[in-house]
Amino acid sequence: MIRFISLFAITALFGGSLPAWSATHAPVPVHIRGTIQRMAGDLLTVRSASGPVWVRLASPLKVEALVPSSLSHVKDGSFVGITSVPQPNGSQRAVEIHVFPKSMRGAGEGTRPWDWPGRSSAGSASHSRMTNGTVSHLRKPGRSPRSRMTNGTVTREHGRSALTVRYRTGAATGSQTIIIPAHVPVVTFVSGSRSDLKPGAHVFIMAARHPNGKLTAGNILVGKNGVVPPM
Repeated sequence: MIRFISLFAITALFGGSLPAWSATHAPVPVHIRGTIQRMAGDLLTVRSASGPVWVRLASPLKVEALVPSSLSHVKDGSFVGITSVPQPNGSQRAVEIHVFPKSMRGAGEGTRPWDWPGRSSAGSASHSRMTNGTVSHLRKPGRSPRSRMTNGTVTREHGRSALTVRYRTGAATGSQTIIIPAHVPVVTFVSGSRSDLKPGAHVFIMAARHPNGKLTAGNILVGKNGVVPPM
């Protein structure tokens, strides 16, 4: 599945950047979710929900691998990312959590609209958000703004039904409280490389569509051992 998304959101997951381009011929940032079909040199073929997609890999290429984790790893001081969707009562519900290693602490800190492909519990488009920050505490569910993905660091744990993530964007600070379902997918990052880009592997690609229609990518998330990137 290919989703068009803002340039800010496309770099938000890692806090990285896309290759520079001319402002007069700016590529359109997109997210690609799917399964690798073929790797031929620098050309990657991905089977997405909308059909095959061909992506030219940039150099240098940043590859991060995802492996299963659990809520037990969301502790005081953890830096996490959460994709959430709005609920009918106005609260936010997590649809996935990714736990960042210390080496990626601070990546994409803040909160912004996201393009999670699912739907909210009300049956409408998800209106999801990504929030990167520091978890401050876990507690029973409460009300919170519309959906977000939250990356942050945990400070105190009061329960497992909801958590609050605090983040800083420039000189400003903010927080987001999110309901955590019992079986929410939780993943974490390990070192990845081009060798992980094998047929059958599930990927989440931050790409750019150029005026000629071609796609290039400098950042890829790939699931290890069948893991599907949940973001």
